Amino acid sequence: MPAKAHARSRNAVRRASPAAEAMPPWNVLATSLEGRRDALLIALRKLGKFRRGGYRNVIVGQVEDVPAFLLDVRAALAAEPLLPTALAKIVPVEMILRFDPMTAADTFATAAEPLLDRLAGRSFFVRLERRGLKGRLHTPTLERDLGDRVWKALEARGHAPRVEFRDPDAVLVVETVGEEAGLGVVTRALRTEYPFVKIR
Repeated sequence: MPAKAHARSRNAVRRASPAAEAMPPWNVLATSLEGRRDALLIALRKLGKFRRGGYRNVIVGQVEDVPAFLLDVRAALAAEPLLPTALAKIVPVEMILRFDPMTAADTFATAAEPLLDRLAGRSFFVRLERRGLKGRLHTPTLERDLGDRVWKALEARGHAPRVEFRDPDAVLVVETVGEEAGLGVVTRALRTEYPFVKIR
C-alpha cells in the first residue's frame, strides 16, 4: 500500500475508535430464521447481553466468554425447544469498528493486520456480509479488494498465501451492521465443532 494511503487508512481507524468505544459493544452476531428474531432474542438473552441489530433477522450481543457461550448454545439447541426453531447462524467477531463506506477497504485492511498471523501458512478466504449501505458498498468488489490486500500483506511477511473457497482452514469475516463492522477469524475447527457457526 502506498505510504499516503497507508497513513489515510490508519487515520480512519483512529477516527473510528472513539465512536466504536461509545456504542454498545458486541462480539457475537446472530441471525434468525425468517420472522423468528424476537424468539431468538429471548433465547439468547439467557446467555448474554443481546439486542436487535437494526436489520431484519439480525441480533448482536456481548458475551463474556465466547467459547463458553458457544458451548451453551450447543447445549441449548439439544435441550430446549425455542432455540432450534429460531437460530439460523452465529458468527463470533473479535473487534468492532466504525467505517466510512468510501474508505472501507483501507479501514478493514488496517484493522485486520493483527489477525494476519492466524492466516499465515493456512488456506483462507475473505467473506464480507453487508447489512445496509445498499448502493454505497459493493460486497464482491470490497471482498476482492480486501482479499488482495491480505494476500499482499502475507507475502510481505514472507508467507505464501493460499486462497480456498470450498473448505478453507480459516475465513477472515467482516460482518457489517450499517456503518459498524465486526471482524474476526473463523477456523475450520470452529465451524466443525459448532455447525451453527456458519459463513455465507
